Amino acid sequence: MRYIAQITENGPLSFRDGRDTVSASTLQYVPGSALLGSLAATHTLLRQDEVQFNDFFLSKESSFGNLYPSSFEHDDLADETDPVYPLPTTARSCKRFSGFTLDEDDPSNVHGVFDALIPWTLFALSSQTDTKVLSQIKDCPVCGEPLDRLDGFYRRNAFDIQAMGKARIEHGLQTRTGINRATGTVQQRILYSREVLGSGTTFWGRLTVPDEQAESFSQFVQDANKNDVLHLGNNRTRGLGRVRLLLVETDKSDSIQSLETRIQTFDTDLRKQAQAQNIETPHKLYLPLTLTSDVILFDRLLRYRTAITADYLTEIWNIAGAKLIYQNSYTRRIMGWNNLWRLPKPDDVAIAKGSVFLFGLAAPLDDDLLQTLLRMQTEGIGSRRREGFGRLLVASPFHWEVKGQ
Repeated sequence: MRYIAQITENGPLSFRDGRDTVSASTLQYVPGSALLGSLAATHTLLRQDEVQFNDFFLSKESSFGNLYPSSFEHDDLADETDPVYPLPTTARSCKRFSGFTLDEDDPSNVHGVFDALIPWTLFALSSQTDTKVLSQIKDCPVCGEPLDRLDGFYRRNAFDIQAMGKARIEHGLQTRTGINRATGTVQQRILYSREVLGSGTTFWGRLTVPDEQAESFSQFVQDANKNDVLHLGNNRTRGLGRVRLLLVETDKSDSIQSLETRIQTFDTDLRKQAQAQNIETPHKLYLPLTLTSDVILFDRLLRYRTAITADYLTEIWNIAGAKLIYQNSYTRRIMGWNNLWRLPKPDDVAIAKGSVFLFGLAAPLDDDLLQTLLRMQTEGIGSRRREGFGRLLVASPFHWEVKGQ
C-alpha cells in the first residue's frame, strides 16, 4: 500500500549533519532513515510484536522515503497530492533576487528560475567549443546580475506548469548547557548551539508497506499520534523532535504513457535547440536522470560509485549503448545512528540528491527500455532503498519547463 506521508504538526526538529562537534547545522529535511528508525522504536514501545515488526519494517515491499519541506507561499502549491522534490543541481536563479516568481507577492523581489541542463548538454555536444549556448545561463535577463545555483526543494502544480515554488523552511538556533553525565547537573563552561527546523513546518514524502499490513500499520500510526510518542531526530531528551504523522492512501504513480511523453518531450526540445545552434545530435535518444534522494551505489569490487555511468546502466539494468554526455553531481558522506542498537551506523558515500546525469543512447526508445526505466523509477536504485535512498526521476519536466518561472 502506497501512502503520502505528511508531518502536519511538530515541535522544533534537528537532524545533525555529520559528527562534527563544532558545526551547529541541521539537515533541511526529514531523512527516510530517521523516519524508519523512529517508527521502529515507537512500535517496540507500543506493540512489542516481533512478527508485526518484521512485516512493517523488514519486508521487501516496505520503504520509507525522505520527507521534504512542503510549506509554500502561494495557494496554488498547497495541494498535498503534488510531490515535493529537491531542486536539481542544474537549477539557476539571479544572485541578487533569487527564487520562483510565485515565491513573493511582489514580482520585483524575485527574477525567476532557469535550468542549465540543455545549454550545458549542447556545450558538451559541441566538443566544448561553442560557448554561445551558455550565454542564456550566464546572466539574469532581468537585471544582468550573474545567475547562481539555487538550492532547496520545490513543488510543481500538476495542472499548471507555471505554478512552481520553492519550499519555505523556518530556521532557528537553540543554545543549551552541557550536562555532566556523572552528576546529571549542568557542566560548567560547556555551552553549545544547535540549528533547528522551526515548529509548524510541514513535510511531505512517500511511504510504502505491504498491502496486507495496511490497516494494522495505519492503526499503529494513529496510536503513536494519540499517545504522543513519535519523535524524530537529535536532542529528543531536550524537548526536540515531537511530530504527528498523517498517512493518506494513494494510487497515484507514474505510467508508461506519461513516462514516454516526458522522455520524448525532452529529446525533442534538446534537438530543436541543437538545430538552432547548428550542433549535431548523433545519438538516437537523449535521456536525463535526476536524483530525488541520495543514492548509494557499489561497483563489482564493492567500491562506492561517485556517479551513474554507462557501465552501471549496462551491468545492472541491461541498457546497452549508453554514453554519459553531461553530469552535474557531487557526493556526500552519509552518517546515522541506530536507535534500537544505540550504536552509530557505518558511514556510506552517496551521490547527492539533485544530481543530474544526461545520457545519449544508441537505440531509440522502445517498450523494453520504457519498462526498464519505469522499474528504475518505481523500485529505486542502489543500496538502503528501504530507508529512502535510491530515488530518481526519469526526464524530469523541470529541465524544459523552467524558463524564468
